[in-house]
Amino acid sequence: MSLHIAHRRQYERHAIDVSVQLTICETCRPQVSPMSGTTFPACLTNISGGGAHVVVATFVPRTTLVELEIPPGNELPAGRARARVMKVQMVDREPRYGVGLRFEDDESEVVRALQAAEVEEADA
Repeated sequence: MSLHIAHRRQYERHAIDVSVQLTICETCRPQVSPMSGTTFPACLTNISGGGAHVVVATFVPRTTLVELEIPPGNELPAGRARARVMKVQMVDREPRYGVGLRFEDDESEVVRALQAAEVEEADA
């Protein structure tokens, strides 16, 4: 008996290397070490209409709500998108953490622009 496992991702990931900011949302701030502050730099390594992956020097626990801020001046739409941390993994000994994010706000201009770009690519 063979089982077909459907592709889990609704949107295709796109590799990228962009400096962004990550801000811990107010309700989740007690989960993050006060020594690290509430806003810190991150490196965006991939993105899709459904989420993103960033690398940060601060441990951010799973389920934490964050706001991803993409600056103007790159190929991505600039703005902010609220996301939930779905996965955290140490990527090297510095320490640095790979953080998988799922976008929580489909009404964000950033998320809508990313999803629209996915539809355009699928239609092309």
